[in-house]
Amino acid sequence: MKKIKNIILMLFVSLILISCSTAPLTGRRQLKMVSDEAVAQSSISQYNQMIAELRQNKLLANNTADGQRINQIGRRISRAVEEYLAANGMQDKIRNLQWEFNLIKSKDINAFALPGGKIAFYTGILPVLKTDAAIAFVMGHEIGHVIGGHHAESASNQNLAGFLMIGKKLIDAVTGVPIISDDLAQQGLSLGLLKFNRTQEYEADKYGMIFMAMAGYNPQEAIAAQQRMMDLGGSQGAEILSSHPSTQNRIEELKRFLPEAMKYYKK
Repeated sequence: MKKIKNIILMLFVSLILISCSTAPLTGRRQLKMVSDEAVAQSSISQYNQMIAELRQNKLLANNTADGQRINQIGRRISRAVEEYLAANGMQDKIRNLQWEFNLIKSKDINAFALPGGKIAFYTGILPVLKTDAAIAFVMGHEIGHVIGGHHAESASNQNLAGFLMIGKKLIDAVTGVPIISDDLAQQGLSLGLLKFNRTQEYEADKYGMIFMAMAGYNPQEAIAAQQRMMDLGGSQGAEILSSHPSTQNRIEELKRFLPEAMKYYKK
C-alpha cells in the first residue's frame, strides 16, 4: 500500500512540475495547467456576450465624455503595454491582444481586464479615482493580470485543487486511513489559493506602475489612487478590492517599487 501511495504522490508531483512556468515580471514559478490562449478564447466569447447584452439594455456609456476619456487613456496604456512586451521578448503575447475599452453604467466601484485585451470600467469608480493618472494605474493594474498570466494561473490553481482532493481520496481509499480530514484539506487549499491571489495583486500593481509611467502618467499617482480606494473599504461596494492585500502593506509595496517605476516615466 505504501508503494501505491508513493506512486500516486509522484504522479501528482510530476504533473505540477511539468505544468510550471515563469512569471514574466518577477520571475517566480507559476502553475500553468491552462494556457493563456485557451483562457483568452473563452474570455473573449463571454465578454462579447456581456457587452452585447449591456448595449441592448443601454448600459454602456462609451459615447459620453467619460467613455471617450476611458478610451483615450486606454489607447495610451495599450501602446505602452505593447512597447513593454516588445522590449522584453514577449512579442508573442501581442498577437492575443485585440484591444477594446468599454465604460459600463453602474454604481459599482470596479474595473477589470480579460485575456485578449478586453477592458471594462464601471462609472462608479471614476469619482473615486478622479484623475487620468489614477485611471491609468488601475487600467495598467488590470492589464497586468493579463500580461502576468494570472487568469490562466488562477484557473490552473482551481484545477490543481480539484486534482489534489482526488489524489487525497485515492490515497485514503488505498491506505484505509485518512491523511487529514477533508474539511482541513479544503481549508488548507483555500488559504494557499488566497495567498497566491495576493501575490498576483502585488505583481499587477508593479505592472500598473510601469505601464502608466511608459504612457506618460506619473507613477506617484498610483499611491494616491490606492489610498483613495482603500479609504472606502469594502462596505461601500469597492468590489475591486475584494481579494487584495491590506491597505498598508500594499501602499508600502508601491512606495518601494516607485524608484523602479520612475525609470519608465516619459514626461
